[in-house]
Parts: sequence; C-alpha cells; structure tokens
Amino acid sequence: MVSTDHIMRIIKPLSTESKLEILSELTEDLKANFNTDKVDKQALLEKLSGAWKDDPVLDSDELIEDIYNNRTISDKNIFEE
Repeated sequence: MVSTDHIMRIIKPLSTESKLEILSELTEDLKANFNTDKVDKQALLEKLSGAWKDDPVLDSDELIEDIYNNRTISDKNIFEE
C-alpha cells in the first residue's frame, strides 16, 4: 500500500490545475462508492414512535424522576471567561 506521504511528495510539485483535477477525480470516486441509501424518515419515525410506551419497568413519571435523580453537576467551566 502506498503511504499518504509518498502520494503527497508526488502531488506537491504539480500545478494547481493538475491538483484540482486529481481532487475532482477523487471526489467523484468517493461519491460513487459512498453509501447513498435513502432512509425513509417517515417509516423510521413510525417505527420508533412510542418505543418506550410498553416498557414494563417505568411509566413516564418514573422515567422523568429517574432522569432527574441521575443528573450530575459538573464544576467544569466549558466556556472561557
């Protein structure tokens, strides 16, 4: 298998036009091989709708209570001041 470094050493001295052509070819190759299966979002929504409704363990009030009780407080400052 050819390494990325080896490929870059070959590509680097090429003209911008040649690099763009290579990029275009790679893009087309990726598009052709990319999984483009369309997801039927409506069918997925219908399948998942009410997924927890038959859960014998928790009703909705118990689920909400469980979520609140398991929350943790973090003292990490994720925003710079």
